[in-house]
Amino acid sequence: MCSNDSPSVKPDGTTDAATLAEEYEEYILDIEEQPLPSYRTDELRVRIEEVRATLAVEGVASAGQLQQLLRTVTEALADVSAAQIVSAPTSRDLSQAVPGATGVGAAYELTETEQQQATNVLLDLLFTVVETPTHEDRRRDERATRDDGTAVESGDTTDNENSFGVTGYAGPE
Repeated sequence: MCSNDSPSVKPDGTTDAATLAEEYEEYILDIEEQPLPSYRTDELRVRIEEVRATLAVEGVASAGQLQQLLRTVTEALADVSAAQIVSAPTSRDLSQAVPGATGVGAAYELTETEQQQATNVLLDLLFTVVETPTHEDRRRDERATRDDGTAVESGDTTDNENSFGVTGYAGPE
């Protein structure tokens, strides 16, 4: 997946949940190909699968799921950033790799190219997480549409309702 690709955004600017679910499926494969510590790969796979499954069923993800995935992705980015850059890794046992290790555990070593590729995949995933719709987004969209199906313009209020959703309030007496 290239950072210039954005198939989840339709020309009208809406995000398609089915396309996002497919993207998350691709991210699981992309993450498996990256030289990340095995515990981080496992955690990313679990978090991505949770979001993907919820999108496939409900069309949106929960804010909690997305927060957990964001946390995991940012931690993975920190791991990649903390890796020791070498011309060629001496031994590749990612089950023992410890980012930033100096004398404790096996050093987490990456080539500069591996570091750049892993960073690109993680950043693409990060942007996809940010554009993933939540239940709150759905509620906001539903509130932006009147019962008769017409869109409510910004600042357009009816039935004595102000923009804060307070109905029938006349102010202090």
